[in-house]
Amino acid sequence: MKRLGELSGGSRNIYIHSQPLRSKLISLFGGVEEVVEVDTHKVIDAPRNVVFELLMDPHVLKETMPGLKTMSEKDSGIYSVEMELGIPGIKGQYHGELSIQNVVPPNSYHLSLEGEGSNGPFFMSLDVRLTSSNDAQTDLHYKGKGGFSDQSNSLGQKVLSGAGNLLISQFFGAISRRARRRL
Repeated sequence: MKRLGELSGGSRNIYIHSQPLRSKLISLFGGVEEVVEVDTHKVIDAPRNVVFELLMDPHVLKETMPGLKTMSEKDSGIYSVEMELGIPGIKGQYHGELSIQNVVPPNSYHLSLEGEGSNGPFFMSLDVRLTSSNDAQTDLHYKGKGGFSDQSNSLGQKVLSGAGNLLISQFFGAISRRARRRL
């Protein structure tokens, strides 16, 4: 994957794959003190094309993303979103933009989420890849980074890793249940 930009913050780096997103993050954050990384996978008992279709369906996204209250399409693959999270440390209301880019059906896409909320400006950037070793299962691999820019929110930064993993796990778990019902 080509790295188009880099923000440095302390001893960690964040690689941004979209030049407009990089510019916006620099203007919003000036530099991110701490970035949480995720790199994991989930096996879903459904064919890759079924899982991919679910992940591309805005109605399914609205129903399966934890805390997502509203999602309205602004442009192809770009949505305005409002969320309400109840996890201590990042609890609150958030609004922003969710973008699905670099779509290669049924193999991969890039999902980004950025906005503002109770804990200040935030961002998340995930590369999602779907592979399968047989027709009945899909290995859903997701890798990315996220964070809040409000450096005074140390509790949010400390729990962000656990909270982020919990939200992502809940989302892909809901997708897995949906895929099984579709078969």
